Amino acid sequence: MACTFKVTVGAADGRAVRAAGECLDEVERLESILSIFRPDSDASRINREAATRPVSAGPELIELLQLCQRVNDESEGAFDITTGALTECWGFQDRNPRLPTDDALSSARKRVSAGRINIGTNDAVSFGAAGMRVNFGAVGKGYALDRGAQRMTAHGIDNALFSAGYSSVLAIGAGPEGEGWSVGLRHPLARDRRMATVRLHSCAMGTSSQEEQWFENGGKRYGHILDPRTGFPPTEVQSVSVIADTAALADALATAFFVGGQELAERYCTEHEGTVAVMLLSRGLSRSVVIGARDGAVVEVENG
Repeated sequence: MACTFKVTVGAADGRAVRAAGECLDEVERLESILSIFRPDSDASRINREAATRPVSAGPELIELLQLCQRVNDESEGAFDITTGALTECWGFQDRNPRLPTDDALSSARKRVSAGRINIGTNDAVSFGAAGMRVNFGAVGKGYALDRGAQRMTAHGIDNALFSAGYSSVLAIGAGPEGEGWSVGLRHPLARDRRMATVRLHSCAMGTSSQEEQWFENGGKRYGHILDPRTGFPPTEVQSVSVIADTAALADALATAFFVGGQELAERYCTEHEGTVAVMLLSRGLSRSVVIGARDGAVVEVENG
């Protein structure tokens, strides 16, 4: 999944080490199912065949598809796992980013619509348009953390922190000191600077930003996160971190709020108690906002 997975336990012993090994084995197993960069994965098979016929899929992929469809509905289309055609059009797929032509962008947008993913009987998946593709890059790491953590808790481990790169974190228990697991949020434009510190107790956090993949053209910066409704990168937000019940949901919502902006985050957090968004807005690099509240999560903004 193009990142490092880590497991930190509150107290290390033989049982915890064995459980951590099983957790990481589960991550590897899920990558073999969900990665579009593995030609024999379920995701790759669906992308090749689902536009022409229904394709049977395993329970993990179906579960994740159903979550993604729900977040797509609840985010007013801001989160969409079928943006592969747009990513390719902008050149981010092959790490050669460029401004697309109007015709290319128009053609790509016709192949983007989570609403045209159909899950039929016997968990068979089909696409409603030729050229559609799914990509779990915005949610797969969080889902892997959720499933890996289940392996840990099955062994009786009730105090651990799981992370995937800098974007996905899942905490079980209250941390080694009993005050929550402390996680720093780095500033998207200054890596030696923290934007905030968050203490997590039995919840997850996902972060979405444009700091890794972007390019400039005509003095304007374009990032790799694309609005499926317009085809263009959103500009309102620099970074979003979302605290939620599961890592998969937190990851999906972080992308949704990055695309949909502060207004969407405020609507969603009002309607879904316990969801928290920490947003660094583009209008003023030092302006951070915290939306929502949750028992078991404390946010300490460090840059005003």
